[in-house]
Amino acid sequence: MRPASLRLAEPPAPVRRPALLGELIVVVVLVKVYDRVRQLEAARARPALHNAHDVLAIERWLHLDLELAGNRWLVGHHTLLLITSWWYQLAHLTVTLVVLGLCYLRRPEAYRGARNALVVTNVVGLVVFYLYPVMPPRLLPGAGYVDAVAAAGFGSSHTGPVPADQYAAMPSLHLAWAVWTASVGMLLLAPHRTRLLWLLYPVLTATAVVVTANHYVLDVVAGVAVAVVALLASRVQITLRRSRTARTQAPGTSGTHTVSSRYASTVASAVADGAPTATSPPTSATSSAPNPPGEGTRADTDEAAR
Repeated sequence: MRPASLRLAEPPAPVRRPALLGELIVVVVLVKVYDRVRQLEAARARPALHNAHDVLAIERWLHLDLELAGNRWLVGHHTLLLITSWWYQLAHLTVTLVVLGLCYLRRPEAYRGARNALVVTNVVGLVVFYLYPVMPPRLLPGAGYVDAVAAAGFGSSHTGPVPADQYAAMPSLHLAWAVWTASVGMLLLAPHRTRLLWLLYPVLTATAVVVTANHYVLDVVAGVAVAVVALLASRVQITLRRSRTARTQAPGTSGTHTVSSRYASTVASAVADGAPTATSPPTSATSSAPNPPGEGTRADTDEAAR
C-alpha cells in the first residue's frame, strides 16, 4: 500500500524592502508638484475666497460652522494656544515621517501598501488644491478669525521645511495624514491594546486645525474621506495582487514540498555525504505481470505433474 503524500508548509520567504533611493525620489516629486501648485497662488486667490464663502455657507446650513467660536475660545487661553499651534506646525510632518520610517524598517511586508495609500492621499489633495482652491478661515477678510499659529510666533505664512500653500484648505491634508498615521501606527503596535491610543491622534489634530483657524470642519471631513478611500484602495490592490499571484503559480510549487520529494532529497544528501543507506537488490530491466492468486509459474506446474 503506497502512503499518501503529505504537504509540509515552508516558512514564507522574507519580503524585500523597496530601494530607499526610489522612495526618496517619490517624495521629491510630490514636493516639486506641491511647490508648483503653490506658485500659482496669485491666480487662485479670487476663486479661493469665493470657494471659502461657499464652504461656510454649506456649514451654516448643516449647523457645522464651529470655527469662529472655537478660535475665539482658544485665543482666550494662551497656554493652550501655544500647545495647539506647536502641535499644528510640527506634528503633521514629524509624526508621519517617523511612522513611515518605522513601517519601512519593521513591517516591510506592509510598507508598500502603506506607502501607496499615502501617495494617493497626496495626489488627490494636490489635484483638489489646483482645481478647487479654498482660502482658510484665518485669511478671510473681516471675518474675525485670529491666526493662532502666527500669534504663537510662526509667522503668517506658517513656513516650515516646505513653504505652505495658502489656499490649500480643502481637503485637510493634516487630517488625511493623521488618519493614515493612526492606521499604520495601530498596525505597528498590533496586537497590543495600546494601539488604540492612536485613535486620539486624528481627533487631537482635527481640533487643532479648526480652532487655530487653519481649516473648516468640512475640510476635516474631506481629509478623513480621502485617507479612508486611499487606505481601502491600497488594501484592494494588495488583495488583487495576491490572488493573481496565487492563480499564476504552478500547482504544488507554492511554498510546499511533498514528503516523498523531501525524502528523496534527504537520501541524495546522505549519499553525497558518504552516509550508509539501505539499498535494494538489482532487478532486471524488464518485469512480468503478477500471477493470479493460487497459481505458480508454468515450470512449477510441470514439476508438480511429474
